Amino acid sequence: METIVYRKTDEHPWLQELHTSEHTSSTAGTSDAVRDTGPLSLDLFFPVVTAEEMVTWTHWLPTCMVFDCASVHAPADVISTLTQLKAPPEVLEEFHWSWKLGLFESYEIRTPVRTDARDPLLLGRLGEQRYRLALWGESLLPLEQITTLVQQSLALRTRVEKRKGWTALGGALFGLAIGLLWAWLSPVTQPLGISFLFAFVGFFLAWLPTFLYTPENRQHDFLDRYRC
Repeated sequence: METIVYRKTDEHPWLQELHTSEHTSSTAGTSDAVRDTGPLSLDLFFPVVTAEEMVTWTHWLPTCMVFDCASVHAPADVISTLTQLKAPPEVLEEFHWSWKLGLFESYEIRTPVRTDARDPLLLGRLGEQRYRLALWGESLLPLEQITTLVQQSLALRTRVEKRKGWTALGGALFGLAIGLLWAWLSPVTQPLGISFLFAFVGFFLAWLPTFLYTPENRQHDFLDRYRC
């Protein structure tokens, strides 16, 4: 299983020293000291998730689970979820390390919307800012490639949404034409009512497939082709 841990220990060797010495120091005191440094210090050793990148992750991994650190059950809940998602030991170790230091206010785990759990992502949150902690799975793709695929899926979704409206309008006009023809050929007393009835039936029949298979489903199916 491929695993990416994003902590920049090579750029900041003192982080590794902190990691190895955490058991010999006061965890509470270290946690308070880290919190006093404020959220800006975290980007020294965790990649910041920008707004543009978050759009990519929101569509690539739309299922979101958030665990508030204020909850007494948070550590066990996060560990249980990571275990269910088959997180490797280094991901669990990364969570333990950041949890003991009290780096984040909450943790966020993102997975695909389907029932499978391919390529989950672990994020740390401090206020409104997110930081990448770890990504793991069977077929990890570069972030640039994922971004390109998400942009293509959004373009596909937009086209399907536009096509949905035109299809419904076409069905309504076709039904209206059939109704007018029916009223003209048949001796009906309310030709206008018959025409509108056919227009409604045509609109419904044209709109029903798009209701059952939405633009969002088309987008997810497109992205699922690359999650293999």
